[in-house]
Amino acid sequence: MLLTGRYLLIQVTVVALMDETMIFKVPKSWPVFVLEDAGDRIAWFRRQIPHAVIATSCDEALRILSTREFKIVFLDHDLGFLDAAYPDRLHGNGKEVARYLARTAFPGVVVIHSKHEAGANAMKVHLPQASLAPFGTFEIELSEIFALEPR
Repeated sequence: MLLTGRYLLIQVTVVALMDETMIFKVPKSWPVFVLEDAGDRIAWFRRQIPHAVIATSCDEALRILSTREFKIVFLDHDLGFLDAAYPDRLHGNGKEVARYLARTAFPGVVVIHSKHEAGANAMKVHLPQASLAPFGTFEIELSEIFALEPR
């Protein structure tokens, strides 16, 4: 743990063990941001964290992140078919948002939930403190404190 300004920065590493699901316990009071474009995943995040602010595009994410403060962000990489087809693209996807968070020294918790391994790893280069947790390998529970536990 590291105390930085107004935030307590918690470095979390998620290890996906065989058949073991991790649980992120997110404080109810924490402002949460999600970057995701898939409707089924958006619905899942809304059920888990009803108060989360969700963006479906890179431009929308950058607009929101530049005007509001969050304590935890969940990031997807692929925000359209071009990101899957051309993983080296630099703009309009999760990599651009990761670079923004790195450039602005985002002090909170970052979870890269992309299933696109190459894209997720490219984002982690910019956010080495981020946790890699592919969608489907974790659950979220609202809680009084932040914690990461095996299920």
